[in-house]
Amino acid sequence: MTKIFQKIFGYLFVNHKSLTIFVKKLDMKQAKLIPSLAIATILASFLLLQSCTKMGNLLQYNLALQSGSVTVAIPPMSNTGSMASVDAGSNTINIDSFIKAHTAGLLGAANIQSVKLTSCTITVQNGSSANNFANFESCNASFSSNAEITPYQVNISDNPDVYSTSLTMPVDTTQELKNYLVGNQFNYSVGGKLRRSTTDTLNCTIQFQFNVRVQG
Repeated sequence: MTKIFQKIFGYLFVNHKSLTIFVKKLDMKQAKLIPSLAIATILASFLLLQSCTKMGNLLQYNLALQSGSVTVAIPPMSNTGSMASVDAGSNTINIDSFIKAHTAGLLGAANIQSVKLTSCTITVQNGSSANNFANFESCNASFSSNAEITPYQVNISDNPDVYSTSLTMPVDTTQELKNYLVGNQFNYSVGGKLRRSTTDTLNCTIQFQFNVRVQG
């Protein structure tokens, strides 16, 4: 069988006349195998091509991207009658480099299909019994980027009056936020309405986490 394969592939590049001479040189039993072998070769090539195409379409990743811990200092406040907001600063995230690092360089920012927020956490580093999140009736956190300047906000409207130095904000995991991650400069803020005054500066960290779906 191996010799027959060698003969056939050795003559495939020749013209029809040469191939006809080749077929005549084979004995009848070998010649009968040619159509079957040709069909098998074509079918194998087709299946290989289909497989490669499907693999290319299935090159998809879901990547967990963190904004990084951004620090914010919330000064002592006494106004319990209105909302207050504090700018938490900004940072730079190279989304393209992040994606390439997690896909062996195969995909980049241009391959982003979807971005969803999965969590938002605010932590007080120096909380005390008199100064913690129980002082706040409601809390919010937001972010924006140089690609989308309208802040996207998450909030707790009925924060319980219990001692806490960490808040896990409820998030909408179905909201599409792809437009924000087209940029690389991110701005953050935190705020809320006081239940009772704070007497010390609260040093907090805020962190957002996203699910970034990329496909090539």
